[in-house]
Amino acid sequence: MPNEKFIFVTISSKEEYSDNLVAVLSTFPILGIEEKNDTFVATFRLSDWDTIDLDFFLSSLRLVDPNVSVVRIESIEDKNWNEEWEKNLTSVIVTDRVAIVPSTKVGTTGKEIEIIIDPKMSFGTGHHATTRLMIKLAEKYVKPNSFWIDVGTGTCVLAILAKKLGAKEVLAFDNNNWAIQNSFENLKRNQIKEGIDLLEMDIDTLPSLPTADGIFANLNYDVVVRNLKKFCSAVDTTSGVVLVSGILVYDYDDFAELAQKAGFRILEVLREEEWFAAVLQC
Repeated sequence: MPNEKFIFVTISSKEEYSDNLVAVLSTFPILGIEEKNDTFVATFRLSDWDTIDLDFFLSSLRLVDPNVSVVRIESIEDKNWNEEWEKNLTSVIVTDRVAIVPSTKVGTTGKEIEIIIDPKMSFGTGHHATTRLMIKLAEKYVKPNSFWIDVGTGTCVLAILAKKLGAKEVLAFDNNNWAIQNSFENLKRNQIKEGIDLLEMDIDTLPSLPTADGIFANLNYDVVVRNLKKFCSAVDTTSGVVLVSGILVYDYDDFAELAQKAGFRILEVLREEEWFAAVLQC
């Protein structure tokens, strides 16, 4: 029986569009997305790719980024596809204590906390600066027996980390069904059977959030600022914090002004590359 063929579609787009671009890509029958800097590689079965109109595919992407381009489309047989993924699987050492690892490299980093994510099954695997920034802040602010909310959970990496840091319960949600399916897979990989409630929901349509000790909001500028008051109302007023990222440093001044108008104080800011993460408290 011949090997099944797969299509790798390499897309060029700015990092600032990554969340929305992934959301659009996930409406197509993709197997996975790999993100590196300003490049995205979407994987399709050949049989699925043949059903897609290329003009419609491009026009859908351009709704997010008018300057997006498809720079390469290549066909790879099953054997070579698997070998290619195996060759490129790498661990990401985020802090002295935390690493994100593929399932083939569990136990190889020497770190106390390893979060297991397979790149071929997910997006947002620690290679993006905003994920690393949020992990650094989570390591400092997640306390034992606390309750956290992970808004736009994606791969569930932050919710999983919160549990491994001692949080009692995490509510994690995303408005993308493909992300939710992927998150369930990641919970299994990390042997987490309880303590994380994973739901398909949209923060923009929720009237309110339950009171929490902390909120992860690694989203984008527009979504964050639209929901600042909602976040402020949800965190415990004595010690609760909102950890925010997904916003470019060039937007920091505008963001800081809006956060203060919503009732927040900015406790801490971290920066990596052109991105920042902030700790907010009401």
